[in-house]
Amino acid sequence: MTLVIEPIGAKVVANGNGNKTTLRGAKNVYICATADDLITNVTKGTSFQMHQDQVIVLHKDSTDEIHAGTTGTHFTPIGYTRG
Repeated sequence: MTLVIEPIGAKVVANGNGNKTTLRGAKNVYICATADDLITNVTKGTSFQMHQDQVIVLHKDSTDEIHAGTTGTHFTPIGYTRG
């Protein structure tokens, strides 16, 4: 199965709490981890682990601030997803 995404903004590197971002209010975020990393939703106080070369789509509220633990994880705001 192929994942179809619609990018609605540029890729962002948001490493550490000081670089947290809402990705301009995006509700869907394509996340690509180039190394093992911890993704944190600061607003909700939640986190999850991603592994090297893993890709996911995160559904969040538009005001949720997120960040990664390293610069090796990339966030891209996307629109509607299928697949």
